[in-house]
Amino acid sequence: MKTCRFILAIITTILVFASCTTTQLVPIEVLKPGKVTLSANTRNLAFIARNFKYSVDTLGDYYSANYKLRKAPEKQNEGIDSLALQSALSSLQKKLLATGRYDTIVTYPYNTIRPHHAKHILPLSPDFVTKICQESHVEGLVALEMLSYFYSKVAPGIKDDSGESSVKINALWALYLPGKEKPVDHFRYTDELVWDRYDQNGNLDLTKVNPDRKAAIEMAAQIAGEQYARHMGPLWATVNRTLVTPSGDEWKKATQMAQKNQWEEAAAIWNRLASMPDGKEQGVAELDLAVAAEMMDQIDLAVSWASKAVKLLDGKRYGPVAGQYLAVLMVRQQQINGLNQQIK
Repeated sequence: MKTCRFILAIITTILVFASCTTTQLVPIEVLKPGKVTLSANTRNLAFIARNFKYSVDTLGDYYSANYKLRKAPEKQNEGIDSLALQSALSSLQKKLLATGRYDTIVTYPYNTIRPHHAKHILPLSPDFVTKICQESHVEGLVALEMLSYFYSKVAPGIKDDSGESSVKINALWALYLPGKEKPVDHFRYTDELVWDRYDQNGNLDLTKVNPDRKAAIEMAAQIAGEQYARHMGPLWATVNRTLVTPSGDEWKKATQMAQKNQWEEAAAIWNRLASMPDGKEQGVAELDLAVAAEMMDQIDLAVSWASKAVKLLDGKRYGPVAGQYLAVLMVRQQQINGLNQQIK
């Protein structure tokens, strides 16, 4: 009798696990709008460095070594400002062109505006902005208004066995349009970037080398450019979508195909499952079909499938998942419509 009960318990457990529904996350690259809204006709930009520093910024030629302030040799300081400015502008240009939002970007030489210091920074004059835009045949001007940095290093054995390099960086960007009295956008990026020789698990990796002053400043300037590109937008971002997989060979096969990026084949299976006579998992199939449609850049169809799934899954386990996904799709649908007006 005890043996029979034991066997029955095992069979029950197997049946429970066999009927389990699982979820899987699949990544998708989406284009998100930035915080700068420009007309669809603004497809060409000019970049210029203001070569400005605040009067209190007097440490450009200095760095910190083992917590002591030192002046860098003159040879090390030669060209480091131009390297930083060009790195920031080049990084911004690369990121913006990759979005497809802009056709041409004209970058003016580093010394177009001579280096200067002042207590306050004044905006570029409307006449200057118009002149630059006309001669370079662009519709807008991006100015790197100010870029400052300070490098520090700590040798191994002073703080810990790793040693450390860091850069404090401060960048101010502005976007000018012809005919406007003031910039239409301002963006400030301030950060401290730190490099050490620990791996992601916190273990000391003696094969790693912390960057020297020149390399660290160049990398920090590149990140300053990338950050303004993210602000301007649009930008590509990786997000996850949820697939729901009930038990059954067909469901498993469809999910496996989706994970291999075979979305048309997966959608064909989910379509069959959605039209089964019993309709037991129809809502789940329609939810997965919505994900497949989005993956194939059919956002309107994705919204349609998700709307159907929300109705069928109302009050059921995956109802909240369907509702949240529909809300995400509707926001993305509006964003895509807006981006399509800009990227033509």
